[in-house]
Amino acid sequence: MIPTAFMKQKVSFLLRSLRGFCFVVLVLALFGKDSLLLAQAEDSPAKTPVPWGTLDIGAQGVGWETNSSPSFPDNGWELLTPLTLSAIPWTGGRIFAQTEYAAGDYTDSADGTETLSLRHFSDTVLGFETDFKSFNLPSLLSVGINIPTGDPAWETEQSNSIVPTEFIDSDYRGRGFGTSLLYGLSLQAGGEQFAMAAGYMYTGAFNPYYGQVGSLTEQLKLGDSVFLSLNRLVNHSGGQSDVIRLSAFYFLPTQLNGSNLLEMGPNLNASYCWSNPKAFSFEAGAQYFLPTQSAVNGQLVSGSNDSLGARFYLTPSYAFGDFTLLGRAKYILANDYPESDPLYDGGGFLLGLEPSYRLKLDASSHLKFSAGYDFVLWQNGSYDSLGDRVNVEYGRLTLGTYYEVSL
Repeated sequence: MIPTAFMKQKVSFLLRSLRGFCFVVLVLALFGKDSLLLAQAEDSPAKTPVPWGTLDIGAQGVGWETNSSPSFPDNGWELLTPLTLSAIPWTGGRIFAQTEYAAGDYTDSADGTETLSLRHFSDTVLGFETDFKSFNLPSLLSVGINIPTGDPAWETEQSNSIVPTEFIDSDYRGRGFGTSLLYGLSLQAGGEQFAMAAGYMYTGAFNPYYGQVGSLTEQLKLGDSVFLSLNRLVNHSGGQSDVIRLSAFYFLPTQLNGSNLLEMGPNLNASYCWSNPKAFSFEAGAQYFLPTQSAVNGQLVSGSNDSLGARFYLTPSYAFGDFTLLGRAKYILANDYPESDPLYDGGGFLLGLEPSYRLKLDASSHLKFSAGYDFVLWQNGSYDSLGDRVNVEYGRLTLGTYYEVSL
């Protein structure tokens, strides 16, 4: 029998992990820099020869620490080398493979000070996407497969050291086999374009805790998710545009050893983006999570408290030619649980700044250099020696360079 307090800590960790993973995977597939659906809505310049593929390789160093007692000496560093190879079999189509090698040291004081040194490849993502016509409208089909080439214990082992994932998503992925399917289409209405999409993601096993719990060997199956979105895009002169995005996730139950453990409530998202590639741009948005259902005697029961607090974000940027200065701000409200409950999360805020410079090498390749610093305040995120909750502060520094070449 797993103690109730222990189970609540597990659920709290799962909610933070599931939130980041599900949201990032499908949204990047639809709205990332290579999104075919939104690319169709932009005013394209004169056609240039289409390369048969692209290669992206990077090197990034990340370091963080907190000086808030008693969490000190929680800190760590990572060296990441992401690699993406894309093939363009036809105009509007793309096949890609993406992975990275990671090395990191993670120090925490959850059970006495310990430092874990981890070295491994991450999971590998294989993907395919293409644009085509359906119902006589421009459409997009995207398929992704997560191949478990990573370390399935990594995300758990780093969890007590890293900046909480509700503020900054983990850079490492080591999970079970998973797939995602996304279909979207766009409709022109005067000077406006509307893009609609629906997706489904199957997620595999995930190890949410250190090793075994007593004599129990756990098998955790993340809940699948359904994704729906509606975008409105308007192009303006000079390459400027603005986009309104509305989206929602619906989650199926997460299972522990074949039995339902919890079911995250639907996730609602809204954002507005103004883009000017030669000057000021920004995106502002909000996320809201409906209450999570937990298993009681084998039945999923809705809680009376919101498990995750609403969050708001703003990412302004200004382009000075090839130099860009990006800022980011995020504010997370506390959830509804009392501070005495292990499921309580006090929320907090993030403030960050990231300058970057793009150096063109020739007609088909460029280098991008970037640096960044993020300050995070996690409200009531830890305990002092008297058992009272205290705020935890994090500082996180990143340095990176990326090389991209058209093949």
